[in-house]
Amino acid sequence: MKSLRSSALAALALALALPVFADSPSTKQWVLATAKATGAGGESFVSSLRIVNPGASTANVTLTYLAQSPIDGNNAATGDNTSAVSVTVQVPAGQMLPIEDVIGTKFGGAGPFGIVAGGIKVVSDQPVSVLSRTYVANAVSSTGKPGTYGFSIPAQVDDQAIGTGDTGYIPYIAASPDRTSGFRCNFIMLNTVATTSIVNVALKKQDGTVIGQRDYTLAALAAAQLGDIAAAYGYAGPDQNLFVVVTVKSGGPVVVGTSIIDNAISSLNYAPPTKTVGGSTGVKDGVYGIVFKSAQDPYGMTARVDLFGAAVQYMAFSAVPDSCNYLYWYQASPSTTSGGNTVFTKHSDGSIAFSGGDSAPNTGNWTGTVVFTSTGITGTLNFSRPASAASCASTSVHYDFTGAWAAALTY
Repeated sequence: MKSLRSSALAALALALALPVFADSPSTKQWVLATAKATGAGGESFVSSLRIVNPGASTANVTLTYLAQSPIDGNNAATGDNTSAVSVTVQVPAGQMLPIEDVIGTKFGGAGPFGIVAGGIKVVSDQPVSVLSRTYVANAVSSTGKPGTYGFSIPAQVDDQAIGTGDTGYIPYIAASPDRTSGFRCNFIMLNTVATTSIVNVALKKQDGTVIGQRDYTLAALAAAQLGDIAAAYGYAGPDQNLFVVVTVKSGGPVVVGTSIIDNAISSLNYAPPTKTVGGSTGVKDGVYGIVFKSAQDPYGMTARVDLFGAAVQYMAFSAVPDSCNYLYWYQASPSTTSGGNTVFTKHSDGSIAFSGGDSAPNTGNWTGTVVFTSTGITGTLNFSRPASAASCASTSVHYDFTGAWAAALTY
């Protein structure tokens, strides 16, 4: 049996179960793409940042430039960024910090792998919001007047990245047979971990027909860009109704997105991904933090469920709802779908039933079900003491719970 302090774990379970969204200030974020480079049509791409501190204290913000590396003949971006350069800036409380030409002014226009472009990891001691803007500095209008706004990309948090087993989708991919009309689309990847990640990228027509599909290997914290993905996959078009399907096969999470460039006038747009979790099972592997209905949780219950391949690998509850229904921790072993003092049975609809019991002096039995949803899990837990129990004989209690993905598995 495991025993842990209930109040501390209750707070932890609640914190883990709350996701961070793109429009919420955060202390760790990823800017997918910045540049100080020349494009295929002679465009002078430049990127800037805007960092907003909504808090009451000065934010110390560390920017780490994750330089882009070329994709070689083995479909690998080998630029290891584990020793990447960082700079720290301060953003006063309630203010915004503008950073123009961020690669040039903060990182000296560096291109350690031959390309002056890449992602930026943003870590701060206070939650901040970060927005990037990339534009064509040498663009002119039809009358010869300079000026372009380009596109803006909000920084992404880990919850938005594509993790192992997740599948991302990016629409508005276009193909054009030449560079005088239509659009080209550059597919961008940023590895958020200091280990190698393998990403499968499929280009599809609107009816789902696969045009091409490849695995790309990203070195630790590597950034990469596949220019004109349709042309790279041998498809000339014209076609503005393609989409990309992205699956992280190992490593990750990986931040992805697509820049869309008008071939005639170099106007820019950005297409972000959406994603489903869990790959073919529809369930994302990892640790889920569990919370209970407040009316059923007066004393601070805690729980976690670990899932792998849509099966429970580990499960633990701790509850003190009243003097008669005290639950110790109970669990499956971390390496199997049964063990400890609980047995799990998977049903044809994908749900998992569980049952188990505890011996004296905490005699009791439990049953329940874990159901997978599009956003996490839900479930029920029933606990009862038999008539033979030394105390609180023949009492029972019922709980309803929900869970959200909290962390990757670590065993």
